[in-house]
Amino acid sequence: MLQRYLKLLAPGTPLRAGIDRILHGRTGALIVLGSNRSVQQISSGGFRIDVDFSEQALRELAKLDGAIVLSNDLTRILAAGVHLVPAGDIPTAETGTRHRSADRTAQAAGVPVISVSASMGTVSLFIGGRRHVVEQASDVLSRGDQTLAALASLVTRLEETLERFTALEVADQVTLRDLAGVAHRYELARRLSAELDFLIEILGIEGRLLQMQHAELAAPLQGLAELLESDYGHNLPDPAALRLDNLQNFTPEELLGGQLVAERLGFGVGAYLDAPISSLGRRVLTTVGGLPGHIVDLLLPQHSLQELFTISHSELMELDGIGERRARLIRNALLRVGESAYARNE
Repeated sequence: MLQRYLKLLAPGTPLRAGIDRILHGRTGALIVLGSNRSVQQISSGGFRIDVDFSEQALRELAKLDGAIVLSNDLTRILAAGVHLVPAGDIPTAETGTRHRSADRTAQAAGVPVISVSASMGTVSLFIGGRRHVVEQASDVLSRGDQTLAALASLVTRLEETLERFTALEVADQVTLRDLAGVAHRYELARRLSAELDFLIEILGIEGRLLQMQHAELAAPLQGLAELLESDYGHNLPDPAALRLDNLQNFTPEELLGGQLVAERLGFGVGAYLDAPISSLGRRVLTTVGGLPGHIVDLLLPQHSLQELFTISHSELMELDGIGERRARLIRNALLRVGESAYARNE
């Protein structure tokens, strides 16, 4: 719920535009984001208007004493000048009158409440007994830039790890330790990428440049988990048991433990990390070789990755669905894979 309302408060949204007008006018406000029976029971006075929401109307109504009540979808202003009287024994750590009222109303009615402080120039969102300060776009942008820089470093390390991993796959020398290392690097980068996605969402229109930079930087992460699961699932009794998202609740410290990572990936307690495991080769052929997925599907059921490096052009053409053009495409892809692995071993 918190993320939903933070998105609705992103720069460029109607609600944020109205709140910015209130801040610029140096007035405070108490805004109830939804209405239900509980809201009505703790409401006193004020007047019902039930008009379409607009930032201008929100700004003008904020000049009145009392709270503003919006519809559940935030498209209409239902009432203004409302005196909220939640039970005084509802616990709250807030000291200001407006903040106490916002916190208790949010707890009593089960709807989010916004408190705009005129003296502090801040916006606070109260949900379920917790207060969340809505950050200024400049502060979020600063955090976004820092997160982007950290993500760039992690992606670089992941790509370096994958280069070594590719060479091992081509040589058929991958161990469980190697797979756990790739999974560790991937999960760290995925977490930062997800955090950056959230910051971009709450930045609204202010996050467009950050969004473009993120999209380019995170490209190596796209589909990587699925490819690794497809390549290495056959090493388990149940191939579907190998899932990288099993690592999502690990702490950063736990991710450093190769044994724990291997266990969570489905290889069992006390798995031997130096045990050899084999790859089907889908990731190498698609991401390094650049082969379309449907052509990879024609190759892998019939040949292992290592066998493909020894197969001749004419033998490729004998495979179902492989003609002259596709055979040439495959040979070029295998050449790129081989060059990549050879360069890594230099």
